[in-house]
Amino acid sequence: MKVTSLETIKAFRAFVICSVVLVLPAVALAQDTVTINDSTASAFMASGPSGGPDMSTTNFGNAGTLAIAPASSPKGEFDSVLLFSTSTAVSQFNSMYGIGDWTITGVQLKLASNFGTTGAAPMNGIFNPVAAGSFGIDSLSDTTWTAGNGGGGGTGGYPANNEVDFAYIPTLLGSVGSGYDSLGDFTYTPPGNGTYSTYTLPGSDSILDTTAAGGAVSLYFYAADNNVSYLFNSQQFASNHPELILTATPTPEPATLALLATGFGSLLLVRRKMKA
Repeated sequence: MKVTSLETIKAFRAFVICSVVLVLPAVALAQDTVTINDSTASAFMASGPSGGPDMSTTNFGNAGTLAIAPASSPKGEFDSVLLFSTSTAVSQFNSMYGIGDWTITGVQLKLASNFGTTGAAPMNGIFNPVAAGSFGIDSLSDTTWTAGNGGGGGTGGYPANNEVDFAYIPTLLGSVGSGYDSLGDFTYTPPGNGTYSTYTLPGSDSILDTTAAGGAVSLYFYAADNNVSYLFNSQQFASNHPELILTATPTPEPATLALLATGFGSLLLVRRKMKA
């Protein structure tokens, strides 16, 4: 025998629909982005050309340009490091959603250069001409490295002191899983002078945990093929600094989830009684 009237069923259905309409926008649609438009530290690390001057113990932590190039390039290998503080972004997300009531759902990196065309060569002759290719990015657990004060001409670095240089890279990286996490390989196509290229970073635990805690994001750049020669501005340059863009969404509150569960549970209960 049916114990639930058609009117009751309609009322329950209306309740469920209203619950979904009210709750889903908060659960699925709300998101905000914060752009960190300056890194707090950076440096490039150069090996020096084959048969040329050894630059492995030279620090370039105060240069306006960062560089990526393989060991096979005419001017030798170039790697770079960038450090971003996420504390300001975390404060903004806490203000938007409540302290800790949000989750990082997207991380993007934007890089630009005043030498953004194929074949471009800065006046500083230590750099390779710009060329397209592939490069890799690692997320470093070391966020305390010392950028140093060496400009485009460089000054003495590690081991004479703790300022990062090419010889310091093994210390910087440590070991896979504890010293760094690979964020993958990316394609560089020279976009033109002063034009940003945007790279979407995977949501690795190292970055997500760091940003959620308001810590520093430490990134290491290196060549992933024998073609790339990437020059991009550091925070020391006058404009077009590196940018880290974080996207966050609110974490559904228990009351919100309970409202959805109650609505769907009630509908299932009615359907079972209908079949009784």
